[in-house]
Amino acid sequence: MIIRGKELAEKVINQINQDLTLLLKNGIESKIVIITLGPESVWKSYVDQKLKLAEKLKIKAEHINLSHTSEEILLNLLEKLNQDKKTHGIIVQRPLPININKEKIIKAINPQKDIDGFRPDSKFELPIFLAIEDILKKAKTFDKQKIDFILWLRSKNITVVGKGETGGKPIIEKLSKLGINPAVADSKTKHISELLEKADIIISATGKEGIIRKDNIKKGAILIGIGMHRGGDGKLKGDFDEKEIESIASFYTPTPGGVGPLNLAYLFKNLTEAAQFNQISS
Repeated sequence: MIIRGKELAEKVINQINQDLTLLLKNGIESKIVIITLGPESVWKSYVDQKLKLAEKLKIKAEHINLSHTSEEILLNLLEKLNQDKKTHGIIVQRPLPININKEKIIKAINPQKDIDGFRPDSKFELPIFLAIEDILKKAKTFDKQKIDFILWLRSKNITVVGKGETGGKPIIEKLSKLGINPAVADSKTKHISELLEKADIIISATGKEGIIRKDNIKKGAILIGIGMHRGGDGKLKGDFDEKEIESIASFYTPTPGGVGPLNLAYLFKNLTEAAQFNQISS
């Protein structure tokens, strides 16, 4: 069965619209600032999606492109935005150039404005994990086991494929905090098929094809694809061939329209919560 994050995202979007209405009644216009560095080809598609949703929601969005800049200039800008009461959410779009210390940049963002949820003391949950959580909760509704969601997760063999800083790594860390220790596979993992064949849930964040196939997943597995790449035809493709695995997986997400729209919706839900927090603390 296919689980479309785009459909699940509608509920979150409705909540955002309710938040925005209340904020506007109190004279607050939510604002997000997106900072980009490096060549446009690295960040354009991701930023365009954010700007498009901001426009749809009538949220004020500012895109600051620093192109090739120094760490000092970026840190100075972040300090200015931290102090700006009209800015509620700050995003420094990844990946960052090699001359920029990403840990220092994360720590430089006010935790009350870190809507990406990267800081350990951030006020917000990781949007990507909230998206995965919703998808798994949807899958659980079809399970005959009437147990708590976290207990249900702990009862499953989970494998995360890929350890990237915006995909696999934060998901692994979040699962660990919930008392779940997933099997982890990356490009250096030998006998990766053995891990996949045992997995009840596979969360793939590689952006590569051919790793997850119909012959190395078990019947009834749940497949969640985060990674994307462009095929030879120029179209976005996921980490697995949907037609190939649809008769084997019990649930799977499509690409596009799977995790992405839900991830984006939760990012903006974090933004409206940041604006609400700002309202209370002002």
